[in-house]
Amino acid sequence: MSLTYVLDILRRYMEEAPLEFIAFVWFLMCWLGYNYIVDNFMRGARGLSARMHLYRVQWMNVALRRDNRVLDINILSMLQSSIAFFASTSILILAGLLALLGATPQVFAILKQIPFADVPAKVIWYSKVFLLCFLYIYIFFKMTWSLRQLNYASVLLGAMPLPHEHQSEHYLPTARRAAMINTMAARDMNRGLRAYYFSIAALSWFVSPVLFMVSTAFIMLILYRREFESQIVHILSSQGKNTGTDKTE
Repeated sequence: MSLTYVLDILRRYMEEAPLEFIAFVWFLMCWLGYNYIVDNFMRGARGLSARMHLYRVQWMNVALRRDNRVLDINILSMLQSSIAFFASTSILILAGLLALLGATPQVFAILKQIPFADVPAKVIWYSKVFLLCFLYIYIFFKMTWSLRQLNYASVLLGAMPLPHEHQSEHYLPTARRAAMINTMAARDMNRGLRAYYFSIAALSWFVSPVLFMVSTAFIMLILYRREFESQIVHILSSQGKNTGTDKTE
């Protein structure tokens, strides 16, 4: 397939369905732009990820001085099991999407019965399904890479000497490296979870491109609020002050 052929398909796509193309570009800008800005320009802000990194450093420093590290191993195992759940779920959803491709006539019949739904051309329909497939493939790779990084953090935890052993304080950089790898694993897990959120918005594209754009913006606002303006962020940033959590009962 030559580049000229691909560009010709894109040109016809823009001419025949300009609103669909605008909605797709808007989705990419929101999804990729949000990840890029948050992970590169706002990571030093008082967000949830930055605050949790400080606690991970504190956790590994405490683990270095702990005689029994069963608790630390259990925490890592719990994190690994939750990430493995998302990775396996993405594969199941991907299998369902591939099966959906074979049921295109039935889906078109259902869309025709929805009053406010636009029945797309087959090229647009396949574009929508392939977008979801790409999202869940992306989620699978992010979740499995996060899982591997947690495995590496477990190895570093096992390499730390016990506090009564000679010169155990020399392994403080190892504890900090374990915290950094743990944070990197959390960053990739967050990217996978964001893709999960945006895939919910992508489902609305099957109904209407306008609804798709509105849902994408709404999902982005939800993610921003939870990562930077949620109550848990204020609690982690309170430094022992009264957070008013007793009023939330």
